[in-house]
Amino acid sequence: MRFRFMSFLVVVFGGIGLHSATGQEMHHVLDPTPGQTLTREESFSKIEVADPFAIELVAAEPLVMDPVDFDWGADGRLWVVEMADYPTGVDGRGEPGGRVRVLEDRDGDGTYDHSTLFADQLSTPSGILVWREGVLVTACPDVLYLKDTTGDGVADQIEKLYSGFSEGNQQHRVNGLRWGLDNWVYLANGDSGGTVVSHRTGKSVNISGRDLRIRPDTGEIETQSGQTQFGRNRDDWGNWFGCNNPNPIFHYVLQEGYLSRNPHLVPPSVRRDIRVGDNQVFPIGPIISHCDPVHRPIGATPIFTSACGTIVYRDTLFGLDYEGATFTSEPVYNIVHARKLVPKGVTFESVKIHDDGQEFFRSADPWSRPAGMHVGPDGALYIADMVREVIEHPEWIADDLEAQLDLRSGADLGRIYRVAPRDRGRRDFRRFNQATPMELVEWLDSPSGWQRDLVQRMLRWKWPDLDEQSQRKTRDKLHRLLKESENPLARLHALASLAGVNEVSGADLRLALQDSHPGIRRHGIRILGAQFADQPGQWNESDWKELIERLATD
Repeated sequence: MRFRFMSFLVVVFGGIGLHSATGQEMHHVLDPTPGQTLTREESFSKIEVADPFAIELVAAEPLVMDPVDFDWGADGRLWVVEMADYPTGVDGRGEPGGRVRVLEDRDGDGTYDHSTLFADQLSTPSGILVWREGVLVTACPDVLYLKDTTGDGVADQIEKLYSGFSEGNQQHRVNGLRWGLDNWVYLANGDSGGTVVSHRTGKSVNISGRDLRIRPDTGEIETQSGQTQFGRNRDDWGNWFGCNNPNPIFHYVLQEGYLSRNPHLVPPSVRRDIRVGDNQVFPIGPIISHCDPVHRPIGATPIFTSACGTIVYRDTLFGLDYEGATFTSEPVYNIVHARKLVPKGVTFESVKIHDDGQEFFRSADPWSRPAGMHVGPDGALYIADMVREVIEHPEWIADDLEAQLDLRSGADLGRIYRVAPRDRGRRDFRRFNQATPMELVEWLDSPSGWQRDLVQRMLRWKWPDLDEQSQRKTRDKLHRLLKESENPLARLHALASLAGVNEVSGADLRLALQDSHPGIRRHGIRILGAQFADQPGQWNESDWKELIERLATD
């Protein structure tokens, strides 16, 4: 794929500038003396994206600063967590200063033009997920639920749901918050561990070496196979992936729920490195490395050193070339790296999409620090750029150099970009908060993984408040979608939604176990197993023996 040098006239939100070392050649710079100061427009003009894509700046300081993760609400607003206290606190001595902001595009031009400070003084917030009338936020050592009960746009209810995540280096703290097909919310360990307690149930688990999943409403918590540093995410069919600094992608092949049933089993590694080929990346520099040369040798070939936020592209806007694509941010080298998942038996291989010395996104501005990424409701890839001079944690910076640096330089900056094919129009955003349950079921038939996940959550939230007639109509529509839809992903989410509201029937599961798509058969078996475990008196295993045995060699 060819690359084009993309330059755009962008909306200006303020006059804050930034500086960069000069020159286009790639080199490491240890002299912290400031170089040329760039305007926001100049910095934006230094971004390259793969052909046939275009990039837009959709939010910038002062509306957003230090963004690291985000999620869209049912009303279309964008919720952003800002790690404003990285790396040493807003006072340089550990004072919490992280924020949650809500961005709105009030004139409908695709650019956010209004910002509300929803919450502040949070401890290094790293992940966010819209939940009911508020948001879940990972803010080590806690997972919080934040809610505005007065309608003034500011969180006045902050509840600690889970606590006990280990603190320390901010690059290794709990993060994530991703919706699973099994109606749980998944989190990445962060490589720090801890003994985590649920404040609603009192149950505690040791997450050393493992990720975890939670049910925020009930307080349930369980450990999960794998250990992810930043960004545990899944594909459309429930395969989970993660990464750590030197490795852009792991596949978590074996699920802990099955392995734990046999305490005498010593399984192989649950985490598989699925990379194929070398680990080199291709920045366009200059590279300002503040890291101690012991940890990152000067002049070495650039390889992954800060891989984070790996996501799977779950939409169709990018076309067949990006079906099964994954994106990984690499903030030290100012890039977003693209790979492709190639199925291989029960696991995958991961191959570079651009093998010609290019990257999907890269900036010649050394202050560009892409962090969290998501595929938006419109199918575009959105990238949070933290914009910092020093991205390395001081733990890895030599003391003499650290004394010369402003570790928080750039804390008043931040950008969010949108990357999409140049020739594709924008997809209209539906106001999910105004939809009836019947409309929500219809909207499960969508190319957007974000939309299907949100609808599945909303159906689960709304279900207890529906009257008996509305429950029956919604349930019947989910049954029909499972039986009649030509879209296998719509059938999958119909099945998952029925299980989520405890309305899956034996007939539903027989349909699923005989579905033409293996992904639906797989989840049919998973849900059937859960029914046996949760309702042993209502499900007769002998009724399913023949059907299950036929699938043993599937």
